Amino acid sequence: MTKRLPDSGVVYRATRLESIPLANDIFEKGNLYDASLLPENFSNFADLGCNVGYFTCWLMHLAHGRKLRGLMLDANPEAVNEAHWHAEANHMPEIFAINGIAGEGTLGQSAEFFLYESNICSTSHPTEEARRVLKGTWTKISVPCVSITKFWQKKFGDERCHLLKIDIEGSELNFLQNEAAFLDRVDTILIEWHTWGSTLQQIKDLLAKHDFAYVKTVEESENMGTAFFRQNPKK
Repeated sequence: MTKRLPDSGVVYRATRLESIPLANDIFEKGNLYDASLLPENFSNFADLGCNVGYFTCWLMHLAHGRKLRGLMLDANPEAVNEAHWHAEANHMPEIFAINGIAGEGTLGQSAEFFLYESNICSTSHPTEEARRVLKGTWTKISVPCVSITKFWQKKFGDERCHLLKIDIEGSELNFLQNEAAFLDRVDTILIEWHTWGSTLQQIKDLLAKHDFAYVKTVEESENMGTAFFRQNPKK
C-alpha cells in the first residue's frame, strides 16, 4: 500500500499488515506524536528505533518541503530497507538509514538482537516481562554495534541535532549512559521508556545530569510511556 500525504506530498508505503494501523495512527489520526513540542524550523534529527521510517515521514510532512538531515537507526534489517526507501522516495539524500544497535555491546563487533514476529516490537533484551506482554515468536539475529556519535560526526560534523527520538524497546537507559557525548549536541528528546528496561524517574535523573528539563509525558500505559525533554537554555 502506497499513499501520498495531502499538502506536503510526502509518500509512504506499508509492505506488512502491521504497518497499516501504525501508519493510520501517525498520519490519519495524529495520535502518536505532538507536533507542538517540536523545535521551530527543525532540520536535523536522529531517529533511533526508526522501524520503517514513518516518524521521519511525519517530520518531512511537517517540514513542508524543507530539506531535512538525519540518521535513522534500527536493528531490524528489513525495517531499515523500508526506512531507506522512504528517504529516497521523498528525495531526502541527507537522511541516512543505518542497520545496527546503539548503546549496546562493543563497537566494531556484533550483538544479539531478538526480532519479534511483528516488525513493530523487537528488542535486545527479551525479558520475562517482555515475553509475557509479547507472546508471539522471537528470532535471534546478530547486529552490528554502532556509535551514533561517530556516525553523526562523520555525516554532519559539529552540527546540532534539533530532535532526538528514542524508541529502542528497553535499551533506552543503556543508550543514554553509553552515548552521553551525543547528548551534548541535542536540543530536544522524545523518548519511549519500557518498564522492563527503565523507569521514567531513571530517565529524568539521567537527563537532568545533561541539563535536560522534563516537559511532559505524552502518553503512558502499564508497560511503557513516552516523554518529552528540552535542553535548558544556556545562561
